[in-house]
Amino acid sequence: MKNILYIVDDHNMVRNGLKAWLEQHTDWRVPKDFASSKECFDYLRCLSELEEKIRKEIFPEIIIVDVQLIGETGFALVQQIGKKYPEIKCVMYSMFDTTGFVLQAKDSGAKGYISKVAKEEELAHCLEVVQNGGTYLEQYMAEAQNKVDSIVTVLSKQERNIFEAILQEKTNKEICDELFISPRTVENYTSRLYAKIGVKNREELLERYK
Repeated sequence: MKNILYIVDDHNMVRNGLKAWLEQHTDWRVPKDFASSKECFDYLRCLSELEEKIRKEIFPEIIIVDVQLIGETGFALVQQIGKKYPEIKCVMYSMFDTTGFVLQAKDSGAKGYISKVAKEEELAHCLEVVQNGGTYLEQYMAEAQNKVDSIVTVLSKQERNIFEAILQEKTNKEICDELFISPRTVENYTSRLYAKIGVKNREELLERYK
């Protein structure tokens, strides 16, 4: 195995710290890191134009992507990579560990999700599991996610999007702006969502599933 990964995080110290630890304590090599999704995707596109032999030497197996980048989220990058480069597996790395973010990561195609407060050894274990074809969540995240997974199967795509946003504690206005829908549409979908889940309001939903 090549054991090559890239890191996408807008904090220089985080990128350098992760790179140094992984290269000193594991078999992973980190030849490239990026501060934005554009930098990462542009570089992958350049790699695609190289000769196959050279490309294989530096093409990543895994990319660690921060959930929150400056002016953007990492979810769109994970989706882009999944469509254009399905051979690359993405692991999302974040300070946000609530079910809404984990669910969105899963929907984006991420194979792993780990919090920045996790121990380095757990990150290494996560990378090993993902490299071998598995998916990975920290134990406490997995337990909460099981409750959410039992619900999302009965939701429409838009209801699921709004469910994720509410679990991320976004306001109705933020949901409107992200999904490009009107306040009335958000209210209608939210009402149907509450009815399907069996809750009366946002507070009850958060208390049950966050």
